[in-house]
Amino acid sequence: MPHFDNRISMGEARDLLNRLELLTLYHDEWVSGFLRSIICNEPPDTSCLAADSHRTCRFGHWLEQEIHDALRTAPIVSDIRLIHENMHAAYRKLLLTWQEDGRVLAKDYDEASVKKMAFQLSVSTMQFMIYDYLFQVDPLTKTLNRTKLLSTLERERNRISETGEKSAIAMVDIDFFKKVNDTYGHVVGDTVLVQVSLFLSTSLRPMDIIFRYGGEEFLLYLPGVGKKDAVTILDRIRVNLAENRILLETGNEICITASFGVSSLDPNTEIALSVDKADQALYMAKKGGRNRVVWLD
Repeated sequence: MPHFDNRISMGEARDLLNRLELLTLYHDEWVSGFLRSIICNEPPDTSCLAADSHRTCRFGHWLEQEIHDALRTAPIVSDIRLIHENMHAAYRKLLLTWQEDGRVLAKDYDEASVKKMAFQLSVSTMQFMIYDYLFQVDPLTKTLNRTKLLSTLERERNRISETGEKSAIAMVDIDFFKKVNDTYGHVVGDTVLVQVSLFLSTSLRPMDIIFRYGGEEFLLYLPGVGKKDAVTILDRIRVNLAENRILLETGNEICITASFGVSSLDPNTEIALSVDKADQALYMAKKGGRNRVVWLD
């Protein structure tokens, strides 16, 4: 995932972080109880010996039954599911060997410890992805925010300086957005922002990236395109947006247009200068009557 699945709300992501923390603690207690049985020569919990214990422990039950539908087939979750199952198998092997021979082989103990570490690392990776999502995604539109923008464009600038590939930056401003807020209120204004960001996201190519720059402005990054292709792509989006009607809960419909200012991502200048040039192009588009695409060399 380029960032955490945006079908997950910010509140759900925070709840997921707390849930993972609690489940990891439960699992640590499970391992401690497991080892206590061996070290203290106490009868083990019979559930530890079950072949499906990776499904019946609290963490496994969450993975199988309670996890958000949007995450069930996510690569990180698939990895955790397999690693978790392997860890359970390794610890079950320890317990069975101890019951049969009254001892535990060092190699089996080391294998179980390694698999426990792999499990902890995989969960930590998922937690990091959620933190990245929470702090680098705009909570309203689910697009990437300006914090992510700078690091992404810097990475891309370094890449195209080596490959010679052309790339474009587009500043997008919703036309007369203040009038929408003044006429319908800020709740409707937020609806418009969400709908426009969704429209842009679904209209762009898979490799393109959308950021919320601030207010009613978005920044689009289009890798692998020069002036002609960038203008063609954005003009198509501009026309389709103008023809798209946003349906409000009141039953009213709003027609929205946007102005686009476009320039290249220059590998030989600071990111801020490339963004500023696209911003100048946006100003020219608005001054020229709005609802248009302007390229600035």
